[in-house]
Amino acid sequence: MTANEQAARRRVGTFTLGVVLVAAGSAMLVSLFWPRLELGWLLKASPLILVTLGVETLLSARGGGKIHYDWLGMLLCFLLVGAGMVFYAAAWAYENGDFFNAYNCSRYADETSYRMDYDFFNGFDSHTLQLNKGDVLEGRIDTYTGWLEVEISGEDGETVLEGVPLNGDQSLEITETGDYTILVHGRKTSGEFTFDRVPAAGLPEEEP
Repeated sequence: MTANEQAARRRVGTFTLGVVLVAAGSAMLVSLFWPRLELGWLLKASPLILVTLGVETLLSARGGGKIHYDWLGMLLCFLLVGAGMVFYAAAWAYENGDFFNAYNCSRYADETSYRMDYDFFNGFDSHTLQLNKGDVLEGRIDTYTGWLEVEISGEDGETVLEGVPLNGDQSLEITETGDYTILVHGRKTSGEFTFDRVPAAGLPEEEP
């Protein structure tokens, strides 16, 4: 077998493996010099492992070369695909998982008030307030970094405040008596928020 034939029979996955090793090693090196650098984007880029492997396979076939599919090559492809899937699952859980990760955080909640103050908040939290018809739910959101998403829903599950990034003063008039759940989703944010029940003007508070 000539040298050209040997080159043409390059084992599939070797180029992708080289790219992954270079990227991982470079990220480790960067993290040593800049420890505060956000490296979560590496997890988000994990699907590129599958993209690179697919492109490598297509280009090898397009060039007329014969791809070497022995047991070692198949094992290499399996490991690369498995690593890509695991890293993708980790990235999805990191971005969308149901967790509460907060630092220097103070939280207060009762039947009529819900407040948080945090230097870092990444995840979900919720609280249910007892509100009467005619009440006003007054809120204040101050976000310094990142963003905070808020969604408020009634007992029937109907959303009365859409889950969009909010900031500043918020006010919601209550049209039906019941329990209202406030769901907050912080995305690497620092700041504070407060939601308080303001009883309907001129009406006595209902006994629970």
